[in-house]
Amino acid sequence: MSTPAMTYKSLGWHATVPAGAYFLGAPCYAVPGGAWDALLQTCDVFTTPVGTVLGHEVLAFGTQWGDGEYTDQHGHQYCVDAGLIGLTPIALARQCSDFARLARLGQLVEFKNSPLCKSNGKGLLTFGGYLIDTHSL
Repeated sequence: MSTPAMTYKSLGWHATVPAGAYFLGAPCYAVPGGAWDALLQTCDVFTTPVGTVLGHEVLAFGTQWGDGEYTDQHGHQYCVDAGLIGLTPIALARQCSDFARLARLGQLVEFKNSPLCKSNGKGLLTFGGYLIDTHSL
């Protein structure tokens, strides 16, 4: 089943994603097997924040300093290995053979309402109530 389309505002990268369950973290960990390259092709390597693979939309924003480990305002850490943090639908992430390890690399979240997600272009990423500052490691 496909995730409904995400919407954008003309200034900055803003997207409202559908309510539901997601993996919040580096999408490279949550996209199954050989589908990662196919996803990157659909969004020009996330130069636009949404790509589509296996019938699912994945949202991701670039971090300020690329790979590393970043922390949200609640103290939860996110491992990054492709310079991106985003939301991958759980239905897609469950197709990964190592789904159980995702909770150690980011976190599994559920939004009851459609969250606003945005990047300020200076390393501050927002996914609903989660604020991840990637400007400082």
